[in-house]
Amino acid sequence: MAEGMAQSFLATTAFTVPVIAIFWFAMMAARAGVALYLGARLRDRTYGFLGGYVGAISVMSLITHVLGARLQERLGDGFIYLNNLMHLPYALFYLGFVAGYFGGRARSPGWMRFQRVLMSSYAIALAWLAFDAVTGANGSAWAILGCNLINLVSSMVLAAGAARDHRPGAREFLLASVPLLLSGLVLIAQFLDGTADAGGPTLLAFRTGFLLHVMILLIALSVRDREQRARLG
Repeated sequence: MAEGMAQSFLATTAFTVPVIAIFWFAMMAARAGVALYLGARLRDRTYGFLGGYVGAISVMSLITHVLGARLQERLGDGFIYLNNLMHLPYALFYLGFVAGYFGGRARSPGWMRFQRVLMSSYAIALAWLAFDAVTGANGSAWAILGCNLINLVSSMVLAAGAARDHRPGAREFLLASVPLLLSGLVLIAQFLDGTADAGGPTLLAFRTGFLLHVMILLIALSVRDREQRARLG
């Protein structure tokens, strides 16, 4: 199954020629740079986590879709495990971003306990991935995918509670999560169906959804900051 997941990323010749992949990488890298600049300028680590999250996604795309064929030829089955490993950094940056975005609400005892459980799950998934790399098994890919899905859904649950309490930027965060959730579900449906040869349009849908996700997140951050200043003023 993990091999099929990796192949689905590579079987995208109609929609993912290197020029398109490089252009998408450049757009994402630029947005990551903007987030990192704003984080340094505003001294807000939330923007830094956003930059790390977007940057990790863009680097994963560059390695998988631009350098993937060459790396797979050189690494063989090792590329499958490299591909799976690259799903961990952006997930951890996303956790940090969510915690920074919602501030005190994300530091509540219940949420902190949940974060510790999720971090432990990621540690187990990483150990499982190492075991798979040694034994040639494939099960860890689904463990990582499950952790990432829980990560996303839990952030939406946190945002929904914050929106109910009229917290600044909560509704905008929910809006930003919708395109990512929908495009991610398209990828999961493809993996479950085993249709690796349908990677082209599916990957295009994911890229479009993620681009919208990042654009709305930057808008959501500006809305959150403006509303926070208005309440303090």
